[in-house]
Amino acid sequence: MTVMVRECGPMLHAVVQRIVRDPSAVDDVVQDAFLSAYRHWGEFRGDASPCTWLHAIAVRAALRRGRREARRRDVAREYARAMPFMQPRLAEADFAARSAEARELRAEARERIDAALREVAEPFRTALVLKEIAGMPVADVAAVLGVKEATVKTRLHRGRILLRAALLAERPRRTVPPAVYDRATCVDLLRAKMEALDLGVEFPVQDGLVCDRCRQVFASLDVGADACRSLRGKSMPVALRRIIERAIAAEAPRAARPARA
Repeated sequence: MTVMVRECGPMLHAVVQRIVRDPSAVDDVVQDAFLSAYRHWGEFRGDASPCTWLHAIAVRAALRRGRREARRRDVAREYARAMPFMQPRLAEADFAARSAEARELRAEARERIDAALREVAEPFRTALVLKEIAGMPVADVAAVLGVKEATVKTRLHRGRILLRAALLAERPRRTVPPAVYDRATCVDLLRAKMEALDLGVEFPVQDGLVCDRCRQVFASLDVGADACRSLRGKSMPVALRRIIERAIAAEAPRAARPARA
């Protein structure tokens, strides 16, 4: 289990930190997840990796705490407002990759990403955190959340749109020409872009087929994904790791004690 603390702990801490709204509760949730995994190790069936199983334990605990803290929100209305196709003005994001404008936009997004994620309502935020920050494939996200892969994809697609809106809320906007195609075609292209993000592959934007509006939207989605990746856990607080390791060591004698007849 101490190996799991060192290998899975940094990413687990990064994930819980973005799900639990109360920063003072993050360490408690992470510690409780490791202790729960240790106590119930005999129930681990090996259907997923140990880290994925551990994430499932931690995410359930984080979501239970989050439900007690959540405020009521009209998520459907928020999502409708965030959809970019009916907006006459959009924040510009389609800059040349090595340009100063692109570097500035990405740096600003990384600085704002935590605050923007807090603006994304559940259950979209948790799916987004597991996929984009923890780097899990869709199948593993589904295993952690106990839902179908199709449900994960729906949550991811809506979460990315909501995150995009939050990230670009303060960016200057410019008038964008009307879409070249009807709205259904743009939605189909957006769905294809989302599928590419789900798979972690490039989506080839062909100038002759994608209008300026879609290019701006696709580029801003890439900015959001890049900002999320910048949060991927590389280390966890040393003090927390030591507390967890001591707690597990204290549990060991009790776990080895034979059950009473």
